[in-house]
Amino acid sequence: MRKIQTVQQRVIRLVQYMTICLFSISVSAQNGVEVPEEFRNASRMTEKANLFLASLSIDERSEVLRPIDSIERGNWSNLPNGIVERNGLRLGNLSETQRIAMHDLLRASLSSQGYLKVTGIMHMDEVLGESLSNPPEGLMGIDVGGFDPGPVEAAGLTAGLTDDDGQALDIPPLQFGTGNYWVSIFNMPSQDQEWGWLIGGHHLAVSFTVSEGRVAFTPLFLGSQPLMLRRGVEAGWSPLYHESQRGFDLMQSLNSSQREIALQSEERVYDVIVGPGRRDSLGGFEGLKASQMSPEQKLLLRLVVLEYVGNADYSSAQMQIEAIEETGWDELWFSWRGPVNDQDDLFYYRVHGQRILIELAWEARNHIHAIVRDPINDYGEDWLGRHYIEDHPDISALMEQIRAQIKEGEAGLAQ
Repeated sequence: MRKIQTVQQRVIRLVQYMTICLFSISVSAQNGVEVPEEFRNASRMTEKANLFLASLSIDERSEVLRPIDSIERGNWSNLPNGIVERNGLRLGNLSETQRIAMHDLLRASLSSQGYLKVTGIMHMDEVLGESLSNPPEGLMGIDVGGFDPGPVEAAGLTAGLTDDDGQALDIPPLQFGTGNYWVSIFNMPSQDQEWGWLIGGHHLAVSFTVSEGRVAFTPLFLGSQPLMLRRGVEAGWSPLYHESQRGFDLMQSLNSSQREIALQSEERVYDVIVGPGRRDSLGGFEGLKASQMSPEQKLLLRLVVLEYVGNADYSSAQMQIEAIEETGWDELWFSWRGPVNDQDDLFYYRVHGQRILIELAWEARNHIHAIVRDPINDYGEDWLGRHYIEDHPDISALMEQIRAQIKEGEAGLAQ
């Protein structure tokens, strides 16, 4: 028995060592040496944000700048443009010089992994828009996710949708593509005051907060449709593959009794539960607690967390890991809904603790949503001493109709 405990202790130390290695560069002292101030995440973001602002006209600055306490910080959505209105500056309206400056700010705010995922999401939205304008061949080529691949007007996916009373929904044409993402900056970026910025559009929203040299990166919403390209020279290309893979690996590692605890329902979940406007939707923790996992399973759980947290630049990622460590890795919970034996099937999973909340849901075939939240410090709320209300449009009728289309499409694929 003592020998088994020793082996387990060694595995736990290996897990801890791997976590430290993944985020070994920190703004905190390392053997008495600190990263110089000008190279830290907060300093780089402040510098690049000011350079972006300097590239704008006076009118453009008035569009992009808001106070830090603006209600617009919580007014974000993952839905396509046309269903919701967005604030700030549209990337498609910027000059090439201004777009380059914006990408400099984005790179300063994210890790290389995170930057490539975010820009990959934008690219996939360009592919989706082009496919919708070329039906039915385009839709069939990328398999957009259960929608009927028959004739679809270029206006998008909303033609003919009705509410519960059969009345046509008055929805403007949907707009897709890399130009349809918006940037807002909250407060003038400065080392001496708190500020933040938001970039968002279809399948993407990242809210950054800078306060006293610290950087928060939640809420972070990521999605992709298509999840993977099926044809052409880019066939096989996918920006969000690992998010699904990491959770599936953990679920497959569970024994039958553990799986029974983690599995909350065999019914599908069509979206993340704590999406925009629904941050307080969960009643509590559910599923399998990390303290009930083997050392190997705990490592797989950490890899799930690191896949998401690692999208942030090193200092903010390290800070989030330290926050999780303070409350304890054993205090995380893992739960699952939907099918369990196929990585490409339509499942949902959640990792939930006091300082991290991760959800992933397959919306449909080749269509995925994921979100990361810090239950205490979304929008830097714990640092700023204020709470932001998320304002999201009531589109329940629209979403129910879209889900009905998804089900019809999946039934057709199964025949």
